Amino acid sequence: MKLFFAIIAAALWPLSLFAREPSAGSSPAPETQASEMTESERFGVLSAEDVAQALSALQQRHISSATLGTNGIAKATLRGLLGELYPGAELAGVEKTATPLSPFRAETLDGAVGYIRLGSLMTQTVGELEATLKDFTARKVDAVVLDLRATPETENYDLAAQAAARFVPAGTKLFSIHGPDGQAGKVFTAGGPRVFEGDVVIVADGTTAGAAEALAASLRRHTRAMIVGANTSGRAVEFSTLPLGNEQVLRFATADIRIEGLPPVYPRGLAPDLEVVQDRTERDDLLAGGLEKGVSSFV
Repeated sequence: MKLFFAIIAAALWPLSLFAREPSAGSSPAPETQASEMTESERFGVLSAEDVAQALSALQQRHISSATLGTNGIAKATLRGLLGELYPGAELAGVEKTATPLSPFRAETLDGAVGYIRLGSLMTQTVGELEATLKDFTARKVDAVVLDLRATPETENYDLAAQAAARFVPAGTKLFSIHGPDGQAGKVFTAGGPRVFEGDVVIVADGTTAGAAEALAASLRRHTRAMIVGANTSGRAVEFSTLPLGNEQVLRFATADIRIEGLPPVYPRGLAPDLEVVQDRTERDDLLAGGLEKGVSSFV
């Protein structure tokens, strides 16, 4: 097991696994007074009358009130609402190009641990995943690192369930979709075949979203998979879109994915079991190098 985690650390290199100690002579940050309220708490205690009075005062008496106008107030309201609902709502430009496909890659590290970069979640990918896991099992590789950092966001939860099914017994209830009323809709169940029963460590970060998050959460719940990296995006949802003017689109969540026995993934995401701090440029360089030369070249 020690070799297992040593290989993971090497595969994620260059990373800092431990918080840096304060430099000599530095003073600890002052503690926040218990009586202080956060901005969110201050808004939370306001009544509807308070909000109306504050808006009226700003619109009529603020030094910049003449530049606001009705549309300015409306835009500010929308901006604040989007911030409050993030990551479940956003104003985005119309997508003019398709997201580039991210390749699947698999290898063994030191002959003892399997490494799988899942890449784009597609039907072909699930087939490659199954074939790779069968090969690992035949070669008695009983631990796998599943890297989801190069898996683009998608809402194809059927494929997420198919990928998860390769790790769990057939018939396992993986996750379900819940609408605005909180009622469960479609339930995703593992249809098999299960082809790997060893240990699983998932590598994820803030770019891990949608179906990839559902996959990670399912494996954490049903295989006790360990998650290494950073907090995921919290976007395990189904989005609806509303076209607006000037090639703008409003995207907003209308349903979210939930896993029985785990806290909701939306909106806070999945917290890692082992947090690893990594610069975005370093991560991209590592993924590109691993794709070209193999992760084993970094071990």
